[in-house]
Amino acid sequence: MCDFLKPKLQFSWLCLFFVVILRVSTLTYFVRLMNGSNRCNGRVEVYQGGHWKKVCSSDWTKEDANVVCREISCGSPLSQTIPSHFGEAHNLNGVKTHCVGNESSISECSHQDTSESCTDATVVCTSPGRSPIRLVNGTNRCSGRVEVYHQGQWGTVCDDRWGMQEAAVTCREMNCGNALSVKYKAFFGGGRDQVWLDDIECTGHEKTIADCPHRGFGEHDCDHSEDAGVVCSGRPPPTVRLVNGTDRCSGRVEVLHDGQWGTVCDDEWDIKDAQVVCRAMDCGTAQTAKSGAFFGEGQGDIWLDDVNCFGNETSLQHCKRPSFGENNCGHSEDAGVICSATIRLINGTDECSGRVELHHGGHWASASSVNWGMNEAAVVCREMNCGDPVKVLGSYGAGGEQRGYQVSCSGRETSLTLCSLREYPSGSRIQEAAVQCSEYQESGDLCRKPHH
Repeated sequence: MCDFLKPKLQFSWLCLFFVVILRVSTLTYFVRLMNGSNRCNGRVEVYQGGHWKKVCSSDWTKEDANVVCREISCGSPLSQTIPSHFGEAHNLNGVKTHCVGNESSISECSHQDTSESCTDATVVCTSPGRSPIRLVNGTNRCSGRVEVYHQGQWGTVCDDRWGMQEAAVTCREMNCGNALSVKYKAFFGGGRDQVWLDDIECTGHEKTIADCPHRGFGEHDCDHSEDAGVVCSGRPPPTVRLVNGTDRCSGRVEVLHDGQWGTVCDDEWDIKDAQVVCRAMDCGTAQTAKSGAFFGEGQGDIWLDDVNCFGNETSLQHCKRPSFGENNCGHSEDAGVICSATIRLINGTDECSGRVELHHGGHWASASSVNWGMNEAAVVCREMNCGDPVKVLGSYGAGGEQRGYQVSCSGRETSLTLCSLREYPSGSRIQEAAVQCSEYQESGDLCRKPHH
């Protein structure tokens, strides 16, 4: 008789079942591994549209397996093809997926339902429930005390030589975007048990913190009063940008590949392709797809050509297209886009700082500094995909517009135009609001904490 059928445990299993169903109902996509020896290996199934579906092995790659293992906190894939090892799913529809490999969830990958019979995709991940690095005691999963997993045990990192290069590797390994700040002297509280790493010296380009030169696991001259910490931006760096436009939501389309920015050829370029770019940029809907280097010619690589999107993809990389670098065009055919932005920051040093202007009633207008505070700034930074507000006032010059609005937000709105707006009479002189968000980039050298 199975233990889980014992009466005293029935209630806990019912609770677990209820929690799982609640979680599934709030997600557009949910993934599980079936018939494995633990939750980190097995046959891959996804929950979509109220039904479980099996993932087909025909287009299953290591990139897909990477995303699944990372999503369920199971490290990285050891193997993604073990035919029939985990049995077959019967009476389940199939779905084909295509991931680039840097997605945080399989729901972000390109997918296509299929009515054809297919073999089940499988995966074996490295560690059941263990990730090689984690951040502890922070305000979210992307901030906290740095801990690494070694020999079956979590341990901390000493802050000797801890600096922005090391923080950058940590944030990237956690898929948490850019490093905003480094923390010393157990800022997030002292850990327990082992101090695993000391005197880490990264270049900033390593894949994992363990790849950086260090004394060796367990070799250190510090205690938990020197535990290192980090605060990350919480979002991965962008893989698409718009260049030479009138604001951040218009311009020549450029994509990041192999660490280099390159353009997109306008062959087959249309409004569906533009829509994917606008969505990826958090810039609303596509108004116009531009061709013929409308925003000027780019330089360097032409990464994409003959892009053919359905319009619902989360990235151009997920659209039907030739491989990166395969093209038959020049920069005179660089593609561009104009999106329906509702907000912009003017005269700042980058796209995440400046004077606040909003598009309302068919016109651009300035936001007034009257009653302007952190709630309003939070909405702006979130809408601009620029992290959290750091400063709510600044000197970014006067606007040329004769229109202005006093803005009042709760801080939970998804757009500044959804806040309460009171228009000033035409020609009124107003003090304009400005903001600086956490993704603001300031020039200067990165400092490293000296060795004690």
